[in-house]
Amino acid sequence: MLSGNTYATLRSFRFRCFVLATVIVNAVFLLNKYHSQHFWTRRVKVTDYSAGNQTLGFQKILAVAPNEVPARQAWRREGLLKAAAFTGLEVQIPLQPTWSDTNVDALMNKSSEVSRGYALSWLGHLHAIKEAANYSTSLILEDDVDWDLGLREQMPRIAEVIRLVTDFEVDHEESIHPPYGTNWDVLWLGHCGDSIGMSAAKIEDPTVPPYFKSWETRISPNPDHTRWVHRSTGPICTYAYALTDVTAKRILDSNDLGTTKFDIWLHIRCKRGIFQCITVNPELFHHHEVAGEKDSIINGQGGNEVIKNEMTENIWHSARCNSVSKTKDVVTCMGPEL
Repeated sequence: MLSGNTYATLRSFRFRCFVLATVIVNAVFLLNKYHSQHFWTRRVKVTDYSAGNQTLGFQKILAVAPNEVPARQAWRREGLLKAAAFTGLEVQIPLQPTWSDTNVDALMNKSSEVSRGYALSWLGHLHAIKEAANYSTSLILEDDVDWDLGLREQMPRIAEVIRLVTDFEVDHEESIHPPYGTNWDVLWLGHCGDSIGMSAAKIEDPTVPPYFKSWETRISPNPDHTRWVHRSTGPICTYAYALTDVTAKRILDSNDLGTTKFDIWLHIRCKRGIFQCITVNPELFHHHEVAGEKDSIINGQGGNEVIKNEMTENIWHSARCNSVSKTKDVVTCMGPEL
């Protein structure tokens, strides 16, 4: 027969076992419930494939910039590199050759639309594209572009939607996954307008400004902090575009280079489906303008338009403006609300 103390000890032991078993059962139940509802979602968000790294998930970021410009245009290259350093981006500027009159005239003679400035633009872009042919993917920027301070933070989500829109299926047996998938030729990330086309998907993006200038009424004048990803309808302006190495080689092998302005040439190939092009809308990159008389490498100075304060349309928290700001507060330089 058990003594009183032994019986009490046994009852206490059984009680502790019961409590422990109850805790374990509840823990397993809750873990199973929340794993399916929450933890899985979190894991998907983590596997963003590094589109937020120093090259935004591309193998290289290349900039189109002349070797020498008038002093009044030095802000373009200097501001680009300062903004890149401020936001942690690695941007390389391939050294361009000295273009001869023969190089320029060869392009100008192909079309009356191509002025000397546009011919030099063609040569600059083709030089960057030749460099891009050496890398699996490259993002090419014009030297006056600007972007939001939060760009790197948002790119993984945008890359995920690009994979969705292009029907890219991840091969989970591979250890390395392409951030943007492989079902595209051109990613048009910086432009001055495109209509939202087919296969469109949208995401909330806190870096989208509260007001916006575009002909696309779904994002202008109030984009509602929403960014769209869609198959390109007909974007113009090549502020920023990504290419695969295959696309770069296809461009270089084309026999009609210089027959119109470069951005229109690329626009036509996207519109006709010659290239599989994807647009991010509103754009992630837009050209910056400094205070003073409006100036352009292509068109030079001229006209009566004067910029009162430096600004970047459609970019809320400008990397350029914040990189030179004397305050610790985040500044905006979008210009007046529409």
